Amino acid sequence: MAKRKLKPKVLILGCGGTIASVPNARGLLVPAKTAKELVSLVPSLSEHAVLDIKQLENRDSSELNSSHWTKFAMAVHHAILSGKYDGIILTHGTDTMAYSATAVSLIFGTKLPIPVIFTGSQLGLVSFGTDARSNLERSLQALLAAREQNVAEVMIVFDDVVLRGCRAVKTSEAEFHAFDSPAFPPLARILATGSRFIRDAHRARSLKAFREANFSFMFGRGVVVYDLVPGLEPGIVFDTIKNGKCQGLILRSLGIGNVPSSDEFSLIPCIEEAASLQIPVVITTKFAGGTTHAGIYEPGRLALDAGAIESGDLTDVATQVKIMWLLGHGVRAKGIRQALLRPVAGEVSR
Repeated sequence: MAKRKLKPKVLILGCGGTIASVPNARGLLVPAKTAKELVSLVPSLSEHAVLDIKQLENRDSSELNSSHWTKFAMAVHHAILSGKYDGIILTHGTDTMAYSATAVSLIFGTKLPIPVIFTGSQLGLVSFGTDARSNLERSLQALLAAREQNVAEVMIVFDDVVLRGCRAVKTSEAEFHAFDSPAFPPLARILATGSRFIRDAHRARSLKAFREANFSFMFGRGVVVYDLVPGLEPGIVFDTIKNGKCQGLILRSLGIGNVPSSDEFSLIPCIEEAASLQIPVVITTKFAGGTTHAGIYEPGRLALDAGAIESGDLTDVATQVKIMWLLGHGVRAKGIRQALLRPVAGEVSR
C-alpha cells in the first residue's frame, strides 16, 4: 500500500493590516481579526497544509517601522531554526508591505532554506467581494509550488503574481492587482494550470547552512528622503544635514538623476556639505522601474562630482531600506558607496 503523502507544515504570522481589519462604530477600518480568526474563515488552507499560527502585530502597516522589520525577521529566523516548517506566510498591511519584505530579504539574502511569503488584501476578509481569501489561498499555492521547485526567497503574493519581495512596490491603492515589480520580472504567475518559477528565482539552501550563517537584524535610523521639485529651498536641506540626526539623505531626482545645480536653488553645496560630514547622499529616480544615469547630463554629473551616489535600478523602497540596513551594520558613507549596488538578495542588477 502506498504511503499517504504528509501535508506540509506552514507557519502563518499575523502582522495586522486591512486583511485583519473590520469597521468600528464610526465606520473606520481598524485591526480586529487575529491571524487565527483569519485562517478559520478560509478552511481550504487547512485542507492543503498543517498550520501553525502566531500573532506578531495587529496594526495598520503605516504604524510599522524598522523595529518591526527586525521583529518579523527574528520570528522568521526562530521558526526556520526550529526545523518544523516547510514555509512561512506573513499577513501584512499593503501600504508598507514592500518595505517589510525588502527588509527581511536583505537580512537573509540568498540563504533561506524555505519560502517566505508576504500577503495582504485591499479589502478586509469579512468584506463583500474581498480579495483577502484568494490572496491567502494563492499564497499557499505559491508556497507549495516553490517548495516543489526548490525555490526559497522572500516573496510578495498578491492577486495572481509572485514577486521578489525586494523588487516589489505598491502601485495602486484600489486595484486588486496592487503590487508590481517594474525592474525585474515576476518570479511566477499563479494560473489555473499551476505555477512555474523563473530560472532566476533563488534556490533553497540547506537548513545546516542557514543555522551556521550570521545574520544582522538591526537597521539604522535618520535616513531622510526629499522629492526634488522645482523651487526646493536648499536651506531646508542644509538644515536637515546639519541637525546632527541625519545619517543618510536620499534625493528622488528629476529624470534619470538630475539635481538642481545653478542659481540660488542649487543643491550641489548641500551634497558637498553632506559629503564633508560623512553623510551619504543617494540619488534615485521617481520613475518606477527606472535606472539612474546621473552622469549623462551636467546637473547629474555635478551632483556625482560633489559626492552623491547613484542607486541603479533599486526601487525607492529598496534604496531606503538598504541604506538603513547598511547603517545598522555600522557601514558609513564610503562603505555605502561601495555596497549599495552590490546585490544581497537580488534587489539590484549587477
